[in-house]
Amino acid sequence: MLVDLDTGTSAIRNAIDVPIEKDLYHFFRKGESLNRCVTHLDDKLDPKGTFRNFGFVAGPMHLIDEITNFGAANKGRLIEAINGLDADYVILDMRAGLDSNVIDFLPFSNSGILIFTPHLPSATLAASDIVKAILFRKLRLIFSKESPFFSTVDGKLDFWRLINELIDQVEDVYDSSVGNLDAFADDLAGNLGDHPITRTVQQTLDEFRVHYVLNLFNGVDDSFQTAVKPFIENLTANVSARCGVTNLGWITRSDAIHRANCNKIPAFLLPPEGKKIAKSNRVAQELDDLRAMAIGIDQPRRKSAKQQKSAAASSDPADHLSSQLNVLRSMFDQKKDDDFHANFEYASQRALFTMKNRRPSEFGDVRIYTPEEMLNTIFAKSNVPTAVDWGELEL
Repeated sequence: MLVDLDTGTSAIRNAIDVPIEKDLYHFFRKGESLNRCVTHLDDKLDPKGTFRNFGFVAGPMHLIDEITNFGAANKGRLIEAINGLDADYVILDMRAGLDSNVIDFLPFSNSGILIFTPHLPSATLAASDIVKAILFRKLRLIFSKESPFFSTVDGKLDFWRLINELIDQVEDVYDSSVGNLDAFADDLAGNLGDHPITRTVQQTLDEFRVHYVLNLFNGVDDSFQTAVKPFIENLTANVSARCGVTNLGWITRSDAIHRANCNKIPAFLLPPEGKKIAKSNRVAQELDDLRAMAIGIDQPRRKSAKQQKSAAASSDPADHLSSQLNVLRSMFDQKKDDDFHANFEYASQRALFTMKNRRPSEFGDVRIYTPEEMLNTIFAKSNVPTAVDWGELEL
């Protein structure tokens, strides 16, 4: 299920040419349940029913202020409805930029999937700003007045004021006294030693995961220099170098995708083009090496068409790693701009494999958590007693 939360433009209407009977307007204004506002692909776009299990919730047809900029009550109502959708997977398509209607739908422990292009430096820097916003939101939640962290501590107001003033300094880009969250953690460790506050901050940074997909991928050198490198440098300098960063894949630049968008047909519904036999070149080899390193394997030997067919037939569709490797093998046989179907399939399988083999908090939350729910989750295993000395508190 795809939920279009870019409620000011409803881009999904311009991407999928299918009749939409009910959308978020009917959810907010007419009292319809969100499950009844789901649109499926019709026979014209999906004649074989290949994607019969896919559905989407569109934003309103035109800008409606109370829906585009919904308040706290409507936000809570929508979050509850999304958590109750009848679906195996729910993907939220957020608007560009950062505001409360974006931040409150983001996960607390990972970045979701950041998508940015090599030729839009502002989007690359905005991606690291999103990571920063998520981390600071979580730290402010942990060290809020309502947090169990301060509930049983003598002098808790002084501690609360000290920690939040330090967080303010780190978050303020015009204040260079504390460079990033790593410097913040080091300062705390230097002043407090092995302390619950120190351990909590370090654990928050060490466990945070960043996942991204490069859009309009146009070669290893180009994308690394204009997207990946500035993203990592900005993340390291202004946020933290301790976060894990995972590339989930690439979407190559493709005229076919552009034509599909113009014709309001999802590109994935276009039939695959015939594979081209390409001469080996330096960029193709670097792309092969990058793809292999992404999941930590050596480049496989080429297989004959008969061997590939046999391997595909014997693989378990539920085994996302095997599916990912099979797609990877087909990508090795192509130039960077030959088949975007393989790009989409690889990114999907890599995301599914990542989701399957990590804790839900690391990638793919099981629900949109409210701040109260997240606080309860964070401290559920801390066994905080009713009265405790700071030096003994274990989180």
